[in-house]
Amino acid sequence: MMPLMAFAQDLLVYYVVGNVTYAPNGSSVPLVMNTRIKPSVVITIPADCRVELLDVSSSKRYILVAPGKGAVSALSKNSSNSVMDVTQEYLQYVLKQMANEELTSLKQHSRDSEQVAELLQSIEDREMEGSSFADIFNDFRNDIHKEFEEFRRKNNEEYAEFVRKIWKEFKSAPALPKPKDDFIKPVVYQDPEGQPTTDRWKILDKVQNFAKKVFKLSKDDVEKAKGKNRPKPATPEKKKEANKPTISIGSAPKDELGEQPIQEVAIPESQEKFSSMPFTFFGTELSVRIDESRRLYLGKVTPDNVADLIIKQLSTKFYDNTIIDCLALRDKYQLCDWAYLLMLRALSDTFCGKGTKEAALLTGYIYCQSGYKVRFGTDVKKEQLYLLVGSRHFIYGKMPWMIDGDYYYPVEENTPSLLSICEAAYPQEQKLSLFIPTAPSFTKVWGEEREIASKRYPDIKVHVKTNQNLMKFYDTYPSSRIGDDFTTRWVMYANTPLQDDIKQQIYPDLKKALEGKSDPEKVERLLNFVQTGLEYGYDDVVWGGDRAFFAEESLNYPLCDCEDRSILFTRLVRDLVGLKCALIYYPGHLASAVHFKEDVGGVRYMMDNEPYVVCDATYINASVGMQMPGCTDATLIAIE
Repeated sequence: MMPLMAFAQDLLVYYVVGNVTYAPNGSSVPLVMNTRIKPSVVITIPADCRVELLDVSSSKRYILVAPGKGAVSALSKNSSNSVMDVTQEYLQYVLKQMANEELTSLKQHSRDSEQVAELLQSIEDREMEGSSFADIFNDFRNDIHKEFEEFRRKNNEEYAEFVRKIWKEFKSAPALPKPKDDFIKPVVYQDPEGQPTTDRWKILDKVQNFAKKVFKLSKDDVEKAKGKNRPKPATPEKKKEANKPTISIGSAPKDELGEQPIQEVAIPESQEKFSSMPFTFFGTELSVRIDESRRLYLGKVTPDNVADLIIKQLSTKFYDNTIIDCLALRDKYQLCDWAYLLMLRALSDTFCGKGTKEAALLTGYIYCQSGYKVRFGTDVKKEQLYLLVGSRHFIYGKMPWMIDGDYYYPVEENTPSLLSICEAAYPQEQKLSLFIPTAPSFTKVWGEEREIASKRYPDIKVHVKTNQNLMKFYDTYPSSRIGDDFTTRWVMYANTPLQDDIKQQIYPDLKKALEGKSDPEKVERLLNFVQTGLEYGYDDVVWGGDRAFFAEESLNYPLCDCEDRSILFTRLVRDLVGLKCALIYYPGHLASAVHFKEDVGGVRYMMDNEPYVVCDATYINASVGMQMPGCTDATLIAIE
C-alpha cells in the first residue's frame, strides 16, 4: 500500500474514460490511471469522456465529465463536475486498488478494446465456478439452480428491452404540503385541594362513542408495521412439493429442519484483493463486494445506453455479490425500506460519485433487484438520470408522479418536474413502506446524558443518552400519510419501537418505580413523567415547521410538543404496562387514550366496544381521565 504522505502535493488519477490528455512537458500525452499530477497541470477532457482524481492530502475526490481544458481547480467549478469528500477508509481502499496492476489495466478504458476484452475474459474464465447468484442457497439441485438462473436472466433481458422502448413524458403533481394546525397551548391543571390523591383518575365519569370517526390500520398495514411482507427479489413461481425447498432471496430455503443459513457466493482469490469497498452510512462503516474492474459509465442518457448498461454490466454475475451483500446488510442492521434506500444511495455515491447519473442507475438497479418499485427518468437535455420510487404512502413536501395508478417520489431533491420516464416494470415489484418495524442499528455515538423525572412522583426518574447517528437518520425521515387521512401522519412514528439500547437505559428504573402498582397507577405515573419531565416547545419555533418526533427524539431534544409527548407516552404504556393505546386528534391538539382491563373513571370513548380512557400528556399535572379544556368531543378523531 502506498503511504498517504507520498501524495501530499499531488492529485492521483483513479479512473479514466476516453482520450483525456495532459501536457507534463509541453507536449500532449494521454492521462492514464495511477498517474500523479500537480494541481496546476492543465488537462484536456473531450466530449463523452470522464476522469476521476483524488486529492489525498485533503481527502477529496474530483469527478470531471464536462468537456474542457484547464487545471483541475478551474474545471471543478463547472456545474456538471463535482467535488466530494471521502473517508480515510475509502482512500486506503483506493490506494490498494492502484497497487493492483491487473485492475489498473481493466479500468483504463482508453486502452485497446480487444486487449481489454481479453483481460475481462481471462478473469471471467477463472470465476466461472462458485460465483453464481443462486449459490447463496443451500442444498439446491442443479435443475433448480439452472431454473433460477434462467428465470433471472430472462427477467433482466426483458426488463432491459422494455427500458429501450417505453419512455413517456410526465409532469409531476405539486408537492403535498404538511397540514398546518393552530395548536392549542398546553394547560396546567391545578388540583383544587392542592394535594394529589390516590384516585385522581375517578374525578370525572363520562363515556361516549367517538363522535367523528376512528382510523384503523388495514391488515396489510399491520403486517408492514411488524416488518412482514417486505419486498423480496423476484423468484420463480413453483408449485409446492413435499420435502422440496422453496426459493426466497434474502433468507435461506426452508426444509423440515427450519431456516438454513445464507451461503455467500465464493470470490476467487484474484478478485478478492480488490473487491470489497468501504462506505459510511450514518456514521456506520459498511462494505460490500463490488467489482472495480466494471465501473459504470453511462454517457448520454438515452434508452439504449441505459438498457445496455443494465444488461451488459449490472445484470451480469459480477454485481450479484453486491446485491447479496446489500440484502445481508439490510437484515443485519435492521434497515426499514427507507433506510435501505438511503444505504444504497450512500453505496452508489461512494462508488460512482455523489449525485451522478451512474449513482442513480446503480441505486435504482439494486433497489429494483431487491424487490422494490423503481422508475428512471431523464431531463429534456438527457444529461442526468433521476430515480423515482413507488410508495405506499403519500409523502409530504415531495413532488409525486402518477404512473400506472401508483405514486412515485424522487430520491434527489433537485429533480425537475418535467421528466421523460421509463415505465418498465419488474416482476413481483412492491412499493416501499414507511413503517419502521425495528429501529436501525447504527454505530453508537452517544449524546450528552440527561435526567428526566416526574415532579409528582420523584421515583419515576431516568438518566438517558441517545445515539446521535440514529437521530441523524430520523431527521431524514419523510412525513407521510396513509390514504386521504391526514391524521395518519403520526401512525408511523407511534408504531416505531424504541431502540434496545434506550430500553436498557431507562426501562429497568421505570419498571422498578412501577413495581407493585395497579395498571391505573402505573399509567398515572408514566403520564406525569412525560407531562412534567419534558419541556414543552412549538415545532415552528424549534424547527421552522411541523415535525413529529420518534420516541427516542423526545428523549434527545430539549423541547417537544403535544404529538411528540403522545407518541412517547403510548410507547411507554404499551411496553411497560402492556395496555392497548390510541391517539386522539382534536383540531390543533394530539392526545392519547388507554384501554384498561379494569373499570377506570374519567372521560373515556368506545372503540370496538371497549372503553379507552383519555390520557393527555400536554395537560400538565392532569390525571388519567381528564380531558383538556378547549378539546371538544364533537370534533375528535381516534387513531388506532
